[in-house]
Amino acid sequence: MELKLCTYATVTTLGDFGPWISKVVLDLPCTVRANDIDANTFHIYVERHERSGEVLMRKERGADHAAPSVGYIDILAAYPCDENGRKLAVGTHVALEVAEQRLTKTIEGGVMGSRMLDDQLRITQLTALPGNDGDDPTCGLVFDTCRGDICPALKGWSNATQKTAVDGIALEYGFFEPSFKAEDSACFNPFAPEATVVPQKAPLVVYLHGAGEGKGATQGEGATRAYIGNRVTAISQAQIQRYFGGFAWVLVPQSPTFWMDNGVEQLGRSNQSIYSSVLKALIDEFVAEHADRIDTDRIVVAGLSNGGFMTLRLCADYPDFFAAGLPCCAPWYNATDEDVAALAKTPLWFTHSKGDELVHPQQTVLPLFARLRGAGANVHLTYFSHVEDLTGVYREADGSAKKTFNHGVWIHQFNDLCYQDFDGGNVLIDGEPVGCWEWSARVSR
Repeated sequence: MELKLCTYATVTTLGDFGPWISKVVLDLPCTVRANDIDANTFHIYVERHERSGEVLMRKERGADHAAPSVGYIDILAAYPCDENGRKLAVGTHVALEVAEQRLTKTIEGGVMGSRMLDDQLRITQLTALPGNDGDDPTCGLVFDTCRGDICPALKGWSNATQKTAVDGIALEYGFFEPSFKAEDSACFNPFAPEATVVPQKAPLVVYLHGAGEGKGATQGEGATRAYIGNRVTAISQAQIQRYFGGFAWVLVPQSPTFWMDNGVEQLGRSNQSIYSSVLKALIDEFVAEHADRIDTDRIVVAGLSNGGFMTLRLCADYPDFFAAGLPCCAPWYNATDEDVAALAKTPLWFTHSKGDELVHPQQTVLPLFARLRGAGANVHLTYFSHVEDLTGVYREADGSAKKTFNHGVWIHQFNDLCYQDFDGGNVLIDGEPVGCWEWSARVSR
């Protein structure tokens, strides 16, 4: 039987535990109907490659040696679709849905460093596709050339590089630009009596990634990993955008090393950073480039872990600039009176978890929060007892909610689950309970 080589596309989902290929779209040389195919019509073989070309060697938990990250993955569902994977009754493309698992992940690494991979697929036809209108059955299809990736969550996102270097440093960054079209607004309601009001200017959220999403030794990736490694793109989606009136810019700089780099130690406890003035210059540059579209009274800074520290550093260094700060699992040690006085000038909402394995709350957030409260600051703290999936998406083998390490509390921040204050009560604005994102959207400088 002669093999016919064909193309495919991947569809990437940005999840709480990183990006993964959730669907494969096959480009067929024929037309198929829904009852012509099922999950057994094709199979998928995956090889996870480093960007340098070689197959990733990975030591799995419990293994005594590294092995090639390759193998077959199960197909959950198959159906006709359009070229982007949208389901149809009849079509010349087929979508194969697959589960989130190690072999479908497109980033490798951990909290201290990561890198993008090149997942290479080979999809082989196992059963014939029936001919239509007297045509012969189609057999021998092999899909081994990827025509590209489709990621709906990246709509509106772009990458760029800081134009004017500061101290020899020009940061790469990603950014989300709202469309300023009523029909794209997260607040758009076709049944509302009045059309969605499109503002002339929109707020800006600056989000600072963790240690694992810095540039490090990687080359040629651009800043994409800084905002997909831990689903910073949630800020550009409807749930959070609607708090900002349906339109908000998002700016995500990428650190060349670590935000905690003070020029001597990359991960020290000095509470200093060589990047503070560089970041402020980038923010100023970005705002100037979009001056007619950014509301400078509503610039929010947020970040996780290493980026949580940098959130506080920026608020301390520029106390009259940000409307609010949202530090998550932030390592700020031994705060001085000067630190507290400077930080107290910016409204802050901390997120942390008891039992954080990397940033112990007794040494960081708890004493800092108490001192800020004592100074009369506008400050809140959502303090989780532990971290497990609260969305119902991820489960353990016994069906209970998936547990993760307690430092990873940012998954609750991105899922808009930070509502309760440290004393167990709600945070109220105009008598109404709000979460950290809505709170940050409703304060202004």
